[in-house]
Amino acid sequence: MNQLQSLIIQEIQEKGPMTVKRFMELALYHPLYGYYKSQTALGKQADYITAPELSQAFGELLALWMIDLWQRLGKPSVVQVIELGPGRGTMMQDILRMARKFPEFYKGIAVYLLETSPILKGIQKDHLQNEPIFWVDELQEIPKGRVTFFLANEFFDALPIEQHVKVQGEWNHRLISEKDGELYFSAGGEIKETCESYASHIIEINKRLIADKGGALIIDYGDDFEGERIGDTLQALHHHRYADVLKNPGEQDLTHHVNFLALKDYLDKKNLKISLTSQGQFLQSLGLELWVEKLCEKADIEMIMKIKTAAARLIAPGEMGQLFKVLEVESH
Repeated sequence: MNQLQSLIIQEIQEKGPMTVKRFMELALYHPLYGYYKSQTALGKQADYITAPELSQAFGELLALWMIDLWQRLGKPSVVQVIELGPGRGTMMQDILRMARKFPEFYKGIAVYLLETSPILKGIQKDHLQNEPIFWVDELQEIPKGRVTFFLANEFFDALPIEQHVKVQGEWNHRLISEKDGELYFSAGGEIKETCESYASHIIEINKRLIADKGGALIIDYGDDFEGERIGDTLQALHHHRYADVLKNPGEQDLTHHVNFLALKDYLDKKNLKISLTSQGQFLQSLGLELWVEKLCEKADIEMIMKIKTAAARLIAPGEMGQLFKVLEVESH
């Protein structure tokens, strides 16, 4: 039993069964033992690997998306790029490398990284030396009045959710109890999920895009099912394998399938252009295949195979291409 599990059990013994949201808050964000405070989550040797870690083409194409929108907005002299949950800084590194090829765009950039993990923040600082970077804990810390681009790749899936279980026709909080040092769910049945944490981020994005202009890309795995969304999507990953969500809190990643319909409900559809596509469709619309061929021009045979294999994973229907969605938001 690790230290965080001992603290969770102590809280349950003192206050009674714990909600799923409270468990996720502790497991992921406890100031000493939470996963994002104490673990290096990303990469081949960690628990999962993200699209930017697979291929530099991912970040470079997102940079081109921003530059195209910047041009359509009249090439404002000052812009902000805000990344929520920037991981190891790999995606921003690729974005800024591409941005430097457009000096008029690059010279006006201020980059803000929303990051709570001290470990990941240290890695980001190593990867992004000599770049115009500022780190923040809240979106509200970032100046207003500038054209702004928001990027969130696999950020919303890690926000704490609440789960509700249907018991005798009524929805109640799904609770976590303990017995003999082991955690378990108190009741079974139909499950539905809600995420209050969506609001604090997406409402701020919505307000800024309307007031200051710009765009947002929210990329994550999830769905936009109409009607009541039933099902348990909470999952744990440990060393790239699925694990018991209640085991070893603080030592494995916890995520859920993002409800894109809920995200869209917070956006002003009259004043913003909103579209949702699969990651595969989105990257192909930006010219991924041509971009990969360009990357392969100066590569050897072994590197060409790696580049093409990674790109295929990004768009393949059976892999990230269909499971991951892209919510694209632009101001008029």
